[in-house]
Amino acid sequence: MDDKFNSLKNKIGHWRSYWALGIILFIVSALAYLSLARKIGYLNDDWYLMYDAHTQGASYFHQVYNSDRPARAYVMQAAYTLFGDNSLYYQLSGYLFRFLSAISFFWILVQIWPHRRQLNFSATLLFLLYPGFLSQVNPIDYQSQLFSLCLAMVSIALTIAAIRSFNLSARILFTILSVLLGVAYLALVDYFIGFEVFRFAIVFLLISRVQVNSLRDKIVQTFFRWLPFAAAPGIFLIWRLFVFQTARRATDIGFQLGQLFSSPLVGLWWLVYVIQDTTKTLFVAWAYPLYSMAFQMRLRDTLVGFGFAAFSVLLVIVGIRMARKDESETVINSNWMREAYWIGLVAIVSGLIPVILANRHVSFPDYSRYTLSASVGVAILIAAIIANLSSRALQTVLLSFLVAVSVVTHYANSVNAVAATSEIRNFWWQVAWRAPNIRAGTTLVASYPEVGIQEDYFVWGPANLIYYPAKQSQVPIEIKLPAAVLSDDAVLQILTDKGLETPERRGNVLTRDFSNILFIVQTARNGCVRVIDGNAPELSSQDAQRTMLVAPHSQIKNVIPDSNFSTPPVSVFGPEPAHDWCYYYESAALARQRGDWNSIPELREAALSQGFYPSDSIEWMPFLQAYTVLGDLEGLRPLKNIILADRYLTQETCQILTGMAKTYEIAPDVQSFIQKSFCE
Repeated sequence: MDDKFNSLKNKIGHWRSYWALGIILFIVSALAYLSLARKIGYLNDDWYLMYDAHTQGASYFHQVYNSDRPARAYVMQAAYTLFGDNSLYYQLSGYLFRFLSAISFFWILVQIWPHRRQLNFSATLLFLLYPGFLSQVNPIDYQSQLFSLCLAMVSIALTIAAIRSFNLSARILFTILSVLLGVAYLALVDYFIGFEVFRFAIVFLLISRVQVNSLRDKIVQTFFRWLPFAAAPGIFLIWRLFVFQTARRATDIGFQLGQLFSSPLVGLWWLVYVIQDTTKTLFVAWAYPLYSMAFQMRLRDTLVGFGFAAFSVLLVIVGIRMARKDESETVINSNWMREAYWIGLVAIVSGLIPVILANRHVSFPDYSRYTLSASVGVAILIAAIIANLSSRALQTVLLSFLVAVSVVTHYANSVNAVAATSEIRNFWWQVAWRAPNIRAGTTLVASYPEVGIQEDYFVWGPANLIYYPAKQSQVPIEIKLPAAVLSDDAVLQILTDKGLETPERRGNVLTRDFSNILFIVQTARNGCVRVIDGNAPELSSQDAQRTMLVAPHSQIKNVIPDSNFSTPPVSVFGPEPAHDWCYYYESAALARQRGDWNSIPELREAALSQGFYPSDSIEWMPFLQAYTVLGDLEGLRPLKNIILADRYLTQETCQILTGMAKTYEIAPDVQSFIQKSFCE
């Protein structure tokens, strides 16, 4: 009776310990990922996905993904049906999948090394906080990847449970569930197929512990025990290779593997890439993201990030003490260290090889997503190295350091995402103030301040959500306001007025006309958006050379000034910003286009009376022009010294104001003032 009571007491104690460790994992990861989640909006590929869903409905995801990964449409359709346009809910669900992935990973480790509680806790912590994966802040586009990771971890955990179970019914149930989840996660993210090697390695490990025969016998026994679970990759590969026809070479398995036979050097280069990407994933991930992001933060953000890291370290120390206290010192597999080393290394390499076969490589920060599957092996390998240190104090210090690095990195990543969200939202609110409507068929070229534009939908996504959000009946849908990235090739086509491009991508077709562009630029974060009139381009001395080259080709006629205002949807762009200087500048620029010169001085007085001033002197231009047309020397004189402080702006002011005489009758005294002040 006492033995049963003590056994029950120990089990209760273990479960309490698991719950406590789970709570620590939750708090630490929530600090890393969720502290700024409500301030992060749409980023990167989110724009075209959410434009399609917002305008066409959630079912349109099937059209978006039918070319390469049709299973993702079901995940995104369900997510959009539940969450709509609210980015916060996607942040929360993405975090939930990441956390459940870690809990399932912990279940895997507990089943493999049930007596190595510290190793299991440390590896789970490192997997959950792995700083090499920087796309957690982009959970709309990565909703499927995070869900797939969760399904993969549960599937592998169920495989181990099936092999270890002595109950036939439970074994069959676990096997069926494992296979179904295996097919599902591969259908969502095909390059996660490296997890199947990880699954096989775990089965081999379990068989090796009870199989004392030769290596050949162990492999044979492993194969037969693994064979039922091979149904998952088998079903997926049969469907992918012989049933489904992909329209993208990047996801065409046959095409990618065919490259290996096209040249013997391909295989050699793949080997080099495996070594390079393994190094990046295992070592660089803990340094470069931290260096490139965290050290650029403002003092306030730095203090908050380090505060979160310090609190996380305290929780981790508590977790380590609990794990050590509950760790059995009597019944321990003496080979666990060797097992952890080779399992971890196999998981890293197998996670990276499918990515390399698809001609993709790990790169921070743009292609950090390719580290996600390999992070399983990184966590196991590093946790094993730490556990093998002779000093427990050193173990604690090293793990705490890595946790602190991870928390600060993810917080810095969130800070950057918040800044990008704010800049993009502010940009498009200013565009909406300036341009009530934009003519359909206009090719937009834009420049965000401090936020890169890698794809055209970073621009046409928000623009069309504002100006052309109506549902369309045809498939593919037509993007009314196409856009072009300001690349070297695009600049050349704009300068030469070179024809049309009609690319189609994921259910969206757009016709880019490089002879009919509207250039919209914001040079600095604290500056205003300028919708460029190519006839008299307003350029700042801070503008890039590409801006100066392209500006004369911008056609202001594409802005429809007398249309009703198109209001950005609050669910996407947030509430309308406070009316600061840029609101009055955009209003003045719009009034100028309308020919309403009399209202512009009133706008200036309204702005100045509230203490608003421009950060870039080019933003005085609509007011200078208004005073010139109105013959108001008293309005011009106070601006003279401001303009003269910038040599480039002085020359530009001379050209723009003297050029107005071709259209307007300028008073002689005003012409004389302009000539003497800005042109001599």
